[in-house]
Amino acid sequence: MTVIIFYTVAFGLNLLIFFNFICRKEYQSELNFFIALALLLRSYGQLMIAGAKTLDMALFANEIFYFGGAFLPAFMFLAVARLGKIELPRFVELILLAYSFMIMMFVLSIGKSDIYYSEVYLVRHEEGYATLGKEYGPAHVLYTIMLMGYVVGFIFLFIRVYRNKNVVSKRVVSLSSYLAIIVIFLYLLDRLVHFPISLTSVAYLIASLLCIKIMSDAEMHDLNGCILEAMNGRETSGVVVFDQKENFINANEKAKEIYPQIKKLRVGKKVPDSAGDFYRHVAQRIWELRYGIYNPENSEVVTVGDRKYEIYLNDIALRKGNAPVGTFIEIEDVTVRENIAEMEAQYGKELEEDVKKKENEIRDMQNRLVLGLATVVESRDSSTGEHIVRTQKGVKILTERLKNSECIKLSPEYLDAVTLATPMHDLGKIAIDDRILKEKNKTREQEELIIRLHTEEGAKTVRKVLAGISGREKGSQFTDIAVNIANYHHERWNGSGAPFGLKGKEIPTEARIVAYIDSLDYYLGGEDGREILPFDKAFDEIVNGIGTLYDPEIGVEFVKCRNELKEIYSEGVSV
Repeated sequence: MTVIIFYTVAFGLNLLIFFNFICRKEYQSELNFFIALALLLRSYGQLMIAGAKTLDMALFANEIFYFGGAFLPAFMFLAVARLGKIELPRFVELILLAYSFMIMMFVLSIGKSDIYYSEVYLVRHEEGYATLGKEYGPAHVLYTIMLMGYVVGFIFLFIRVYRNKNVVSKRVVSLSSYLAIIVIFLYLLDRLVHFPISLTSVAYLIASLLCIKIMSDAEMHDLNGCILEAMNGRETSGVVVFDQKENFINANEKAKEIYPQIKKLRVGKKVPDSAGDFYRHVAQRIWELRYGIYNPENSEVVTVGDRKYEIYLNDIALRKGNAPVGTFIEIEDVTVRENIAEMEAQYGKELEEDVKKKENEIRDMQNRLVLGLATVVESRDSSTGEHIVRTQKGVKILTERLKNSECIKLSPEYLDAVTLATPMHDLGKIAIDDRILKEKNKTREQEELIIRLHTEEGAKTVRKVLAGISGREKGSQFTDIAVNIANYHHERWNGSGAPFGLKGKEIPTEARIVAYIDSLDYYLGGEDGREILPFDKAFDEIVNGIGTLYDPEIGVEFVKCRNELKEIYSEGVSV
């Protein structure tokens, strides 16, 4: 019974292999189908012989058994040759199949003629199984010759594949070749030594166990062949295929042209780091993809020589929803596209530099106008000129603090414009009569008149002066900032200022900034015969006005400027 159990297990295993292959019919080849069918029929025939009750039943089972024995070597040889990309002439394939068919015809004559088996009989064993006793006829030598010929043929295939290492996996072809050779030698050994269980059947059981793996690898090569064939027409795209274990499978000619290192790779093996650019650009990405380090949705542009290529990685699945069986890499030449992008970027950079250069020229022009006008004012009132210089220095200190403020968010460009426009805040004094402007002991009415005139007239003067250089958007913005500083720097947070009595955020931000430094310099300048206050006392006067006279948010940064502002003044005189 042990023998029957063994043959039953072998048949069941081959049945599972056959149905597994049928279920994967999307990528099956006709040779793989016949191999699976031959293994199934051979194991079924062996099981029927072991359970036969009559000689006729055993002979029928032997015919089924010989379908595998006669055709299986031919099917395996042709499959391995195709897998090894070895083109056999059509007439050679036909001769091999015709020879197998001739053997099958002799088998069908058993029991009717003595040409293949000169004598045949059923042997019943005490263990409960049967075997077919036979004496070989003259034609049986043809079967032995066929098997020996295939041994030589498989050795030939193995040598060819070993030499063409960059064409197909040596492992796959070697496994198929070794298997076929072992089966044939065990068959010959079976002729000399008789065991209860056929050694050939044991070999075929091993073949059945490895059949799925061989077929799967063969399908992988067939699949990558389809991919490569489809992509070979695209002159700018290289294609590389890896299996699920990150082993190199194949590449088209364009990929080999891009990466000459591919020509030295062995199919079915991992890419060594000595493969240079191909290892870094492609093989290493396969590893990163497997471990989730690389995102396949993000293509990558690499440079090889003087060309640029975009690399795309995609998983290959035999069917939708299946686990990936490999990775398909497309390498697209994007040199022209990238060169255009670089030219656009370079042009944009040069254009940006030109714009900055023009802006700097405009800013330099603005600065010269400001300083020129400040000189005119200083010639009429020396204290005013010195006040302009000190105020700009103080505003710069405050605006630098405001650039990093958490209380109020203002752009660095805006704050730089405020600093640049500050010297223009008193330009309106040009319109005030010298007699009133130079009066040492001014009345309250005179002071209010000076404030009203120099703010309103200053705004008008600033706008006229800057009109010729404010055509661009940024120039216009600078003009608005300068006008607002001139017009509103005497307004106060609580509405007690002049000339309009604005309060809170009705007052433009730039005017609220300048108001701090303008007021501080008023206490420290000693104009109009006023007593010069010590710096700390003058600074405290301003601090005490935060929230009533001055913007509280700006005041947070102003109080941090004490030491820096103190350096500008030395006993009330400009440093």
